[in-house]
Amino acid sequence: MKWVDSRGFEVEALVLGNQPCLRVRRGHEYVAYYTDVTELSRHLDLSDLVVTD
Repeated sequence: MKWVDSRGFEVEALVLGNQPCLRVRRGHEYVAYYTDVTELSRHLDLSDLVVTD
């Protein structure tokens, strides 16, 4: 599943190895990987995210 915000950040839920994570990118550049939503919310406004294909 993927979400985007109004500033162009894209968040993707995925599993790396056996660990679930949230990958953030902007354009073609990967910005960060987060292990949980609380950690992600310190850097992005979750209320600004909308589901995308």
